[in-house]
Amino acid sequence: MVDKKILVAVDGSPAALKAVDYVGLMEGAMIRELRVTLLYIMNPVPPYLRREGQRDPESFKRLRELETRNRKQAAAVLDKCTEHLVRHGMDPEAVEKKPLPRSSDAARDILFEAEQGLYDALVLGRRGISKAQELFLGSVTNKVVQHSERLPLWVVGGQVTSLKVLCPVDGSEGSLKAVDHLAFMLGENPECKITLLHVGASLGNYCTLDFLETELAEGIEADIMHSDAQCMDDFYARALKVLDQAGLSPDQVETKTIEGGMSVSGAILDEVKKGDYGTVVLGRRGENRSFFLGHVSDKVMGKAKDIAVWIVG
Repeated sequence: MVDKKILVAVDGSPAALKAVDYVGLMEGAMIRELRVTLLYIMNPVPPYLRREGQRDPESFKRLRELETRNRKQAAAVLDKCTEHLVRHGMDPEAVEKKPLPRSSDAARDILFEAEQGLYDALVLGRRGISKAQELFLGSVTNKVVQHSERLPLWVVGGQVTSLKVLCPVDGSEGSLKAVDHLAFMLGENPECKITLLHVGASLGNYCTLDFLETELAEGIEADIMHSDAQCMDDFYARALKVLDQAGLSPDQVETKTIEGGMSVSGAILDEVKKGDYGTVVLGRRGENRSFFLGHVSDKVMGKAKDIAVWIVG
């Protein structure tokens, strides 16, 4: 069985601790052979203080005191996060603590470590639903989400307790990448239950114009639905094969279709609430870019409460 390696960016905030708790929950019940690196980006030392430290012994002393304080703060946060993981049952030997000095801005430093370290996923906490609440690490999560193109991101919002996994799909290669990622992370687990959700295509997904000729609109709608059904038949065959090869049996996977009537994001959010899901797995780009970040993924992350959203691709 292949080890899974994830990076969790932490700062000691409640949002970051909830992200750590989510990782502990998933490791304890869902993910086999998981190794976790906890990343803490330390506060920067003002450049002028370094310059002064080269000239003045007292300034050098203050510089060393500040660096010591930063390291102690990092150690305290990393120790607390490790304790959370251990309380969930994780082996301390599977947890690495990594404090790093800030070299540019925190978002860039996190992305650099995530890409250079060849992690399978990057985990971040998300702000609360209230607009008055700040983003985790200021705007760091938002920046990372916007600028990460290749690495799967797990954005945790609130306290996740449900182990149910929902994977919205649209028949695209982006959706298949999402299925492949969840298969890799959750494979070989007989307790895992996954729902593949398809929001049926409709004319409203492609065109905002009001057709004057009802007959023409109905004909186009029928063509779209027929093509969509054929596409999804082929997609499900490929997706189920990927899941089966990962050790997930057919009875662990449910396929569900919601026919038009509401937006894709609205349908997903409605299903999340009704089905009490804890994890939603989305392809970054989908058919006709319908899952492109800033549309579906962004809306699901912004409005859903107490869930983790995996963005893949």
